[in-house]
Amino acid sequence: KPLIVYAHPPGDSHCSMLLDETKKYLNKQKIKYNLIDLYKIKYDPVLHKEEHYTAGGYEITKQNKQFQDLVKNTNKLIFIHPVWWNSTPAILKGFFDKVFTARFAFRFIKPKWSPIAIPKPLLKGKKAIVFMSGGTNKLLSLIFTGWRVRKVVQKDTLQFFGIKTKTYLMGSATQMTERHKAMAPKMAKKALKWLLK
Repeated sequence: KPLIVYAHPPGDSHCSMLLDETKKYLNKQKIKYNLIDLYKIKYDPVLHKEEHYTAGGYEITKQNKQFQDLVKNTNKLIFIHPVWWNSTPAILKGFFDKVFTARFAFRFIKPKWSPIAIPKPLLKGKKAIVFMSGGTNKLLSLIFTGWRVRKVVQKDTLQFFGIKTKTYLMGSATQMTERHKAMAPKMAKKALKWLLK
């Protein structure tokens, strides 16, 4: 089953529209899926001392182990979130920190030829799509920030774990427009066709 991770506060929004279109497309294809709605479940994004593996802690909560099992048992991931200050909401950053841990998503190895340990991805063979909505125009976002959030989520995070990823941004999303409403099903269809092939 594809796994959807949704990180937007409750209510109507561009992200909720993308979530609805995603579910609609999967239902039409008769594909069952799992959904983690981080705000709905009041997910705790704080990395606590006992969870901080570089400080000697390696406790993973029962909830996060369940999320790791969902990630482990799928090869198709869908993330939906707004862009806030060129980044993800804190709740999604916390999810990455606490679920995609060392020894689960990656580990460090020391090859004979290297004087230092290097990261080895442990989630190869999986694919992900990331839907983002942001208030800035897509072109301006690219010009002024180099679409920094895309680099952080796609390249520095998911692809670091070995997950092949594509990102889709719905820009100028300060108000709901007819253009956005027309764009959402097309964006969802294009992305999901790639993910599911």
